[in-house]
Amino acid sequence: MSVVSTPFYRAAKTAYYGIFNSLAEAALRRTNTKFIRGRVEKPSIKVVSYYGWQNGISEGALLQRAAFKALGYDAEIVDVTRAMSNPFARVECNVADLIVIHCGGNQFLRAAWPLRDVLPHGRVVAYFAWELPDPPRDWPPSRLLWDEIWTPSRYSAGALSQWCDCPIKVVPHVLLRDHTKPREWRKGEESLRFLAMADARSSLSRKNPQGAVKAFQLAFPHDGDVELLVKLHKTEIRSSPELDKLLAEIKLDSRIRLINQTMTRDELDRLFLEAHVFVSLHRAEGFGIPLLEAQTLGLATIATAWSGSMDFTTQEASLLIPYKMTTTRDAGNVYGAVTWAEPDIEAAADSMRKLRDSPGELARVAAAGWQKSRSQIQLDRFANALEQTCLGNHRIVA
Repeated sequence: MSVVSTPFYRAAKTAYYGIFNSLAEAALRRTNTKFIRGRVEKPSIKVVSYYGWQNGISEGALLQRAAFKALGYDAEIVDVTRAMSNPFARVECNVADLIVIHCGGNQFLRAAWPLRDVLPHGRVVAYFAWELPDPPRDWPPSRLLWDEIWTPSRYSAGALSQWCDCPIKVVPHVLLRDHTKPREWRKGEESLRFLAMADARSSLSRKNPQGAVKAFQLAFPHDGDVELLVKLHKTEIRSSPELDKLLAEIKLDSRIRLINQTMTRDELDRLFLEAHVFVSLHRAEGFGIPLLEAQTLGLATIATAWSGSMDFTTQEASLLIPYKMTTTRDAGNVYGAVTWAEPDIEAAADSMRKLRDSPGELARVAAAGWQKSRSQIQLDRFANALEQTCLGNHRIVA
């Protein structure tokens, strides 16, 4: 038995974080703030996250910084990855008018503490995303630690509003990478490639690549002109019942290819452009960055008609899959008891067949999603959202 799995270690860790959280929360409460006075036409912004973890949260922070820069703001990233494990560490950071901290709600104190010297001198925004319709159970509702919460979708805002009684604004993710044209499929000359993605460090049940595999095999029991690419995020994957079952199903079908590696941005773009159709049969999404990526790169998309992705998917720009709400336990034991969508696998299989049998329909869906997700459209939506936040009047109020 390793040290980190012993009851004594777990108890000591729990006690440590209990003491740290109490002291840090008392020290970071925004009761003695010293905001910069006067009107600031283009406020300076720090976008904070644990970038070293390379997960969806840090990716969203990088996207937001790029969007700020595109609008002309002075925006810089601040990485607190290493300092989060050391309560004595400080991260050097100049005072800024606005500090946006991207993290999970239960990690906010650890992410904010390294910046304790500069937080009192500007507005502090907590950027949280949440995937389930019910509010998080283990996030402390420390409403005095920030001036405002931003979140990427209306769905996520609805869940978080049940957790914290404070201003919550929807500020969407933005992908500024226009592709030259929608993806084309040359039927009879190449296989039709579907792509599904999931992060094996998170809940595979929520992302539901298993659903994509089942729908693919139901749609095409023996067809040889189709392929399914399944991209998992982490290179080293710990065994689990849900993962073992997924790998066993993939292994039995030579038309399904598992891609299990960490990729650079260019490598991910090339992977998207290998495929023609992106399949997201998710059971819940706080936003769904990969789905938006697929649209920006011109892929046709098939997606569950529920949760955060509905802010940017429509029946015209995607094939939306009906679902039934179910209450169960998350097989990956990330969330415990959950209520979320169970997508209709037969309807998803019908959609896959429809795109294979009708290249014209595939081209139409791909073009509609691509046009709807053009960079300027996304950037305008982002700018309009900022107008409703504490940044909207470009004023830091004393």
